[in-house]
Amino acid sequence: MQATITTATLVGVDAVPVEVQADVSSGLPVFGIVGLPDVAVQEARDRVRAALRTSGYEFPNARVIVNLAPAPLRKHGTGFDLPIALAVLCATGQLEPRAFDRISAVGELGLDGSVREVPGMLAHALAAARQARDLLGPQSAATVVHAVPDLRYRPLLGIRAARQGIPSTCRRRSPQEAPPSAPGVDLSDVVGHMQVKRCLQIAASGGHNVLFVGPPGAGKTMLARALCGLLPPLSAAERLEAALVHSVAGRDPSPVLGGVRPFRAPHHSSSIAGLIGGGSPPLPGEISLAHTGVLFLDELPEFGPASLQALRQPIEEGAVTLVRAHGAIRYPARVALVAAMNPCPCGYHGDQDKACSCPPGLVARYQSRVGGPLYDRMDISTRVDRVDPGLLLSDDQAVGVTTAESRQAVLAARAYAEERARSGLRRSLHPVALSLLEHSARRMNLSGRGVTRLLKVARTIADLDASERVLEGHVAEALTYRGWKG
Repeated sequence: MQATITTATLVGVDAVPVEVQADVSSGLPVFGIVGLPDVAVQEARDRVRAALRTSGYEFPNARVIVNLAPAPLRKHGTGFDLPIALAVLCATGQLEPRAFDRISAVGELGLDGSVREVPGMLAHALAAARQARDLLGPQSAATVVHAVPDLRYRPLLGIRAARQGIPSTCRRRSPQEAPPSAPGVDLSDVVGHMQVKRCLQIAASGGHNVLFVGPPGAGKTMLARALCGLLPPLSAAERLEAALVHSVAGRDPSPVLGGVRPFRAPHHSSSIAGLIGGGSPPLPGEISLAHTGVLFLDELPEFGPASLQALRQPIEEGAVTLVRAHGAIRYPARVALVAAMNPCPCGYHGDQDKACSCPPGLVARYQSRVGGPLYDRMDISTRVDRVDPGLLLSDDQAVGVTTAESRQAVLAARAYAEERARSGLRRSLHPVALSLLEHSARRMNLSGRGVTRLLKVARTIADLDASERVLEGHVAEALTYRGWKG
């Protein structure tokens, strides 16, 4: 007899439908899986055989061949365990095949017959919803997959429960809502650094990349962590898009579904695959895991040159495209990039209180590790100096602007930017501001990208002031944040 169960395999962040076709015929006992399965799928033979026997089913003492169609598509992951087991049971008459006509199944089987989650449950849920199929999977994934609209989910505790028929759809449960900011660091807790806080507000309002340069212990990391709290709340579409990346990577997507923006801070020893994505099978990198959130690169010059150069295209396009022999895979990567670096190996070049011990040539070589093209993509570059100890230890510190208050200004600026006339960046410039911009671009030898990014920062500053035109003061302030090098 033959039977077919529908499932899917992950290709990037998408789940591509796959038919699991089981054929049971007379002959020498054999259990074979064909259709380009990887090692994890091949190992399903032992898991499925043990799970069925433990759960009270009879594994056929015959020739069992499982075909995964379409055959040219590489199949990977342990999520094929459940559909393979169901296909074998239907082919041997132990389950009714017609009960699975409009169902897609996914899940890993334990040797005791239990059904477990696999990476990419959200992707499988989206694929099932697109095909108007119910999704049969582990009970533990119910809360996560219900983030997908119009999905009918049928939770299964174990393969033994299939004897009583296909479980009914469970009640929809939404992930617990998290505070919209969840900043970790509130701006009011950061002493001093008024100009840097202003930079963060501008960056959050216009989606600009930021580079902090300063000595060790100046507060660069603390300020970077405060940026998440300034960004607007995630929309429903953004939550699902970002959670999908986390699900495919095998990470818990619940915080993102609850509204917490991702904050990723990879170590500078990270490989290109770790930052951008890749491997076998390919998985999202840190820049994709930070999608809709903040990617913080501390000790920027210590990253490998190849890794930094690989970041250039994703930063520009907001997506990562990995080209492999079997096709191209695309991961979203729209992030707020914050980088931090010391100005020199000892960290004190330009410090007012402590002399730098590095030779001038060493300072130049250290800064050149980042490379001009990446510097050119940093919209805002600002110095972060150490705060005076007397100010840090003072008992009568004035409470500064809080993250919540600053976020309101960010929201107002974004709302103004959406409502103002779309006359174009160039046409919104006041003539005096245009003259200043043109003169400064020539003097600083800015590239075309640099001029455009400088103008966008000035436009964001004008939005914060609710100004229809970009004035000279807006361009002048933007110039103070542009072009740090040296």
